[in-house]
Amino acid sequence: MSHRLGFAICLLLLVVISSSCRRQPHKVVVGKEGYTHIISKGETLESIAETYYGDRSLGKALGEYNGIDPLKPLVPGTTILVPFDRKELENIRASQEAAIMYNRGTVLARTGQYEEALVYLERAVAMDPSLIDAWYNLALAYHHLERPEKALPILRNLCENYPGEATFHYALGAAWRQMDQNREALEEFKRALEIDPEYRQAQYALALTFEKLNKRKKAIGAWERYLEIDSESIWADEARMHLENLRRR
Repeated sequence: MSHRLGFAICLLLLVVISSSCRRQPHKVVVGKEGYTHIISKGETLESIAETYYGDRSLGKALGEYNGIDPLKPLVPGTTILVPFDRKELENIRASQEAAIMYNRGTVLARTGQYEEALVYLERAVAMDPSLIDAWYNLALAYHHLERPEKALPILRNLCENYPGEATFHYALGAAWRQMDQNREALEEFKRALEIDPEYRQAQYALALTFEKLNKRKKAIGAWERYLEIDSESIWADEARMHLENLRRR
């Protein structure tokens, strides 16, 4: 397997981040408008308040607003009105629409339909720029379509705003490497490993990049480190092949 193919397959191991959108919690604004929430099994006034406002203690006020007896369990399938002012309500609806676009985009991306995925992911970030997951997956779609110049600014922005996310640095390194900017790629793989020393994809990419830069000793060390992290997968077999070839030189 060529280095290029090995690296391409390695990139397929990138996972979709399931982190929240890191929005600030809303405050209760009692008014005539509100969002109709359909109650699911196991939900309480407190859990609903935490979902929408980030504060479980507001569950009592939410119950009073709806005339609900706080001592009685909520009935799944019924609805509750969550009060917001007009602007907040519009933001919620926009966020929901953005989430639908995001979900459609990720499903298409996971089945390799990257061009179609772009349409929905671009709509998602336009509707709700705070959707970090959508930005990240948009960058991955550009990467798979070999448009690193599109992925690069997105990933750089994510790394600047969330420097502790190893996956963002790894993806940025992959974008740099796709543009044949191997020294820049190397730095991002190193940053990913500083955050998560057991990040095997980043370690694999680091070793490949050292080889690309003809840094034999460092490549050997990087492959050896990879085998400390992963000694049983098909990637471990690839690492052993690389090590054997390097040691013969």
